[in-house]
Amino acid sequence: MAVRKITIPGQNVPIQIDSAVNPDWYEKLKFLELLGPLSDQDYTALLAQIASIYSPILRIPNDQTGTSYTFVLSDAGKYCRFTNGGAVTVTVPPNSSVAFEAGTQIDVIQGGAGKVTFAQGSGVTINSYTSYKALAGQYAGGTLIQTDTIDTWDLVGNLIA
Repeated sequence: MAVRKITIPGQNVPIQIDSAVNPDWYEKLKFLELLGPLSDQDYTALLAQIASIYSPILRIPNDQTGTSYTFVLSDAGKYCRFTNGGAVTVTVPPNSSVAFEAGTQIDVIQGGAGKVTFAQGSGVTINSYTSYKALAGQYAGGTLIQTDTIDTWDLVGNLIA
């Protein structure tokens, strides 16, 4: 009698040789057996839960036309576009004034000709490459991310001194 092998396409190791399960596959098959048939599962509750926590990654603009601005709590997850023709100073406030959560991200864009420079509020530290704290020019962008240390932010992007 010829030995009959059952294999999964693309695999070199057979699952079953005659009536015995290959020991290499035994644990995998026992695990799959625990899962049960996937077609019998009701995913309604799971999909509802996913929908309740799903947040599309859309950046809502916050257009600022003045020459100074201090971030507010509602800026979290948005992008601020600064469109003044003159120099713009943007202040990152201390946690005692505006309690951003750790990991808060604020995207920034220089939409106007005026140089956008970031100022550190009282007790705030902004870490950036070579300590640059300004956007490089019109249409340059960056991102501020609050670290897990209160009042410490990382600034990344197209920056200049």
